[in-house]
Amino acid sequence: MCHLLIVEESEFALRQAVVAYYETKEPFYLPAELAEGEDVFLATADGIVAYAEVLFSEYTTRPADPHWLVEADEQERTYACLDLISVDLRHPLLGSGFPALNIKPGQTDPKTRQWLLEAWQAGHFETDVSTVEEAKKRRIERFRERNHLAPLLASCEACGSTRQSVLEWHEDNGHFKTLCPTCHRLAHQAYQEIQDIAAASDD
Repeated sequence: MCHLLIVEESEFALRQAVVAYYETKEPFYLPAELAEGEDVFLATADGIVAYAEVLFSEYTTRPADPHWLVEADEQERTYACLDLISVDLRHPLLGSGFPALNIKPGQTDPKTRQWLLEAWQAGHFETDVSTVEEAKKRRIERFRERNHLAPLLASCEACGSTRQSVLEWHEDNGHFKTLCPTCHRLAHQAYQEIQDIAAASDD
């Protein structure tokens, strides 16, 4: 199952929230009744900004979260606990209006889910992921990387960056390396050369 969830930014600061929770590796709650394990594309009115998985849903008052921009009431409703898989605030889908894409919010059919998944992967950094099976494998890798509890090294093992707030785990054949996001991306792309088309062209 797959769900497209559009969040009103005047009520919840979605862009700031997904960046913060992706960095801290913490799950967070949004009001929605979704099935455990369901894929969720999180979007603003401007387009998709994140891809997540539902951990569970529960009927409760609104869980505390500093990214809410409106006061909480005491009313109980169903909230989905979401675990972020990937975030991209520069994704091409972000600039595409949903009417133009002919996509409606809510549960998607299998064909739309496949299209969304392929479009997200094509625009996202994981360009080496070309099939649903590879995407599933990557999700499992990401889960293990996010939940690996050994202490990170003081710097990226590839480039030497010491920015502790961005360092993360990369799994390589059952072993874990401390990498910054850029080197992590390159590691998943098997260190393929990345060419800046715009800079290399005469246009």
